[in-house]
Amino acid sequence: MDKKSEIIEKALHHFLRKGCKIITMNDIANEFSVSKKTLYSLFENKEMLLSEAVDLLWNNYLKEVATIQATNENPIQKIVLVYKKTIDVISSIEPIFIISLRKYHQKVMRKYANNRNTLINDVVLKLLIEAQQNAFIDDKINLVLFCEVNFKDIEERIWRINFLEKYSKEDALEYFIKRKLRGILSVPFLFLSD
Repeated sequence: MDKKSEIIEKALHHFLRKGCKIITMNDIANEFSVSKKTLYSLFENKEMLLSEAVDLLWNNYLKEVATIQATNENPIQKIVLVYKKTIDVISSIEPIFIISLRKYHQKVMRKYANNRNTLINDVVLKLLIEAQQNAFIDDKINLVLFCEVNFKDIEERIWRINFLEKYSKEDALEYFIKRKLRGILSVPFLFLSD
């Protein structure tokens, strides 16, 4: 791994734990024992480093999602597995990360939100459509609306009520994903979300 990639990876870890406001370029330079000049030769500014760190976060996650999509599972089970991974990722991120992105780095927050929307529209919605075409889901269900109501901003809903401090990841998967999917499955296929 080259120095730039190493810095991005470690900076991401710090950003996810402490938010992006509190971490300075001086902190990052000190952590890696590099001069600020060297750091600024790699990253134009903190926003650029943060942007590349968010790219790394999403790229790592999307590799896992691609692996899930390549399995032979049915589309409902794939959605459950995608959100199992999502909840794992959510549990590794402190809410201050999103709060500080939203407050101090709107451009990077838009990138983060666009990636989240891409996941919903290009992965989850397509899997739901496939499930509906296979009669797993009633054809009267508005899948776009279902995604909007149930899957948009799921991490923020989990953080807002401190869900993972009170309950397990399995409970999060059950109550935020599986029960909602069961609500739209055709009766003969209720078992698919288990």
